[in-house]
Amino acid sequence: MSAVFTDSHAHLEIVSQRLGKEVLEEVLAAYGRAFGAGAHAEEELAIVLDVGTEPGDLEMRRALVRQCASQRSAQFVKFSAGVWPGLEALADPDCAMSLLERDIERGVDAVGECGLDYYHMAASPQAQKVLFSAQIELALCHSLPLIVHSREAFDDTHSLVALAASRIPVIIHCFGYGPEEARAFLESGCFISFAGNVTYPKASRLREALALVPPDRLLLETDAPYMNPVPLRGKASSPLDIARTYALVSELLHIDIEELRRRITKNLNRILGSGQ
Repeated sequence: MSAVFTDSHAHLEIVSQRLGKEVLEEVLAAYGRAFGAGAHAEEELAIVLDVGTEPGDLEMRRALVRQCASQRSAQFVKFSAGVWPGLEALADPDCAMSLLERDIERGVDAVGECGLDYYHMAASPQAQKVLFSAQIELALCHSLPLIVHSREAFDDTHSLVALAASRIPVIIHCFGYGPEEARAFLESGCFISFAGNVTYPKASRLREALALVPPDRLLLETDAPYMNPVPLRGKASSPLDIARTYALVSELLHIDIEELRRRITKNLNRILGSGQ
């Protein structure tokens, strides 16, 4: 079994904050070794998608990866840029979007994470939808994949992404709904990404949703440093923790874990435009 697995959604800068820079260095070294060892092999090599949440944070995140990984091995890290619906961004959405556009012009692999959060409710649903819609338009304009955050906002999220998903890849990250919502997102053409919470004992609806997702539409993530899979739930996670999520999903779906590893990596590469 490969020592590392593709992580379709992680926040490496926050991992460094929570666990320490030396832990991030260890994580990137592990992925770097696997990447280097397989550089000439005909296999899907594990990658990590480092996801942005704050306007203008792209260069800081890239610099951190350059500091913590060799130039050659850092090729396995991909980057997105997006604006999460938080207080600061929603207080000045024009400024947030200006900074985001600058980051996108510098070159990214995806737009996001962005979306709607009616649990934290940092602003009204309408204000959140305006900011989210603007980022959907950016992704469409640049023909980039879209990474979507949706919490307690299924109806509005689905109505906004349904048309976009027919034109660009749309990832519903850290899926937190049930089988009915999964079916609706899938019918619209979305990809669905499951985090460590699919391993939690009471996550039966998540596991029901997982069973509905076709292999070519499935992604797995840590959302590191969040969503650590059992038995380390509640502790800060890193991309190395995703192995336990793969192990459970492999068991639930009756798919060999190496085949699952290859499938998830192929899916993410295809979404990001670096694979067929």
